[in-house]
Amino acid sequence: MRAVQQAISHWGHVVPYAHVPRNEKEYEELLTFVDELMDWTRHHKDKHATSLLNLVASNIAAYENQRYPTKKITAIDMLKFFMEEHGLGQEDLPEIGSQSLVSKILSGERQLTLEHIRSLSKRFGVSPNIFF
Repeated sequence: MRAVQQAISHWGHVVPYAHVPRNEKEYEELLTFVDELMDWTRHHKDKHATSLLNLVASNIAAYENQRYPTKKITAIDMLKFFMEEHGLGQEDLPEIGSQSLVSKILSGERQLTLEHIRSLSKRFGVSPNIFF
C-alpha cells in the first residue's frame, strides 16, 4: 500500500508530462520538457529519468503520428523522386524499357518487376528495399 501512496503523492508532478498531448500548446510544452530531460539524463545516470524520457518521447511520437500522418511511399513515388533528382525523362530509363512502358508504370497501369527494381537500385546506388 505504501508504493501506491507514494505514486499517488507524486502523480501530480508527473501527470502534466505523462500523456499524449491534446493540442499544440501541450505538444510544445512536452518538447521543451523532453529537451530539459535529455540534458538531465546526459549528466545523471538515472533509470527513472530515462524511463520518463522514453514515456514522454513515445507520447510525443503518438501525437505527431495522429496530427501529421505520413503518406505511404510507393515504388512509383520512389521512381519519380529519382527521376526528378537526376533530371531524367521517361526515355532515360533503359532499365525499365521503352518510354511507353515507363509511362504505363508511372501512371499506375503497370507495376515495376523485380528485375526493374534490381536494375534501378543498381543504377541509383540504393537498396532494392527502397522500392518495397
